[in-house]
Amino acid sequence: MSSRANPVLIGGFIVGALALIVAAILLFANGAFSNPQKNMVFFEGSVNGLNIGALVKLKGVPVGKVIDILVVYDEYRGKVITPVIIEFTPKKLYNLEGGHIDKTSNEDIKLLIKQGLRAQLQTQSLVTGQLFIDLNFRPETPIKLLGGDNPMYPEIPSIPSSREQLESTIEDVMAMVKKMPIQQTVESLSNSIQQVEKLLKSPEIQSSLATIDHTLKDLQHLLQKVDSKVDPLAKDLQLTIQESRQLVAKVNKNVEPLMEDARNTLKSTAGTMDQARTTLTTIDQATTQNSSLDMAMKDLASAAKSLRVLADYLERHPDALIYGKDTKGD
Repeated sequence: MSSRANPVLIGGFIVGALALIVAAILLFANGAFSNPQKNMVFFEGSVNGLNIGALVKLKGVPVGKVIDILVVYDEYRGKVITPVIIEFTPKKLYNLEGGHIDKTSNEDIKLLIKQGLRAQLQTQSLVTGQLFIDLNFRPETPIKLLGGDNPMYPEIPSIPSSREQLESTIEDVMAMVKKMPIQQTVESLSNSIQQVEKLLKSPEIQSSLATIDHTLKDLQHLLQKVDSKVDPLAKDLQLTIQESRQLVAKVNKNVEPLMEDARNTLKSTAGTMDQARTTLTTIDQATTQNSSLDMAMKDLASAAKSLRVLADYLERHPDALIYGKDTKGD
């Protein structure tokens, strides 16, 4: 008689198989069995604060980490350089077409470097002083490769960090200061100060200062006197202006009636001239054959002409009714 299968064992076997399948899928999805992409970055300055496992960021996005830090003595330049090996997260970088960027290819890395890819140390935390490697495209910076012709991994050129640039600037300033003749400059300045002190203490300068003091006092007294004279003059001028305004107002009041009378006189004269012209026309029509009337007509014409001349003169000189005819004028 055969024994019955244990359902608990069968269920556990099935669950374990499913767990192994899920784990394998996750491992393959994360690229655990794919070849990691590695590159090298050579730093000439200090890397104090950069540790294994530090992040590698591109535009602030973590794309890899530091897996090793080495030390190399460059005999040709006579200095120590620090190669850092970085590893990129598989399938972390893509192009616009959605294809994966293979950074292990020398041709691809050369193209990216030509386009401006550079590595720079940046501060991860001001408190702990930890650093990370920042990747960015800076085509304006020079391409400086320190790994030689056959580096262990494709090299990404580095540029000095902000701290290194500041330290370099300070060193340049200090070098310039050391080259300056500071001692000679201080001695020359001290001599100049002593000469100025001697000049200020000389009798000529003291006498000049006293003279200037007296001159300033005299000028002050003069200004006070001028001020005392200017105030009354200003008041007199103000009164004169007020009186002038009052006089102008009175003249305007007196002139307006005279002008009105002149206008009325001109109107009356014009009416008289019109009546004379009408009378002359009537007489001319009635007495064209009579010689005595002809003479009277001529006399009337002469009178009319005189009146016309008088009217014209009054139109050009209306003030003649008040002041009389100006014999010097027209």
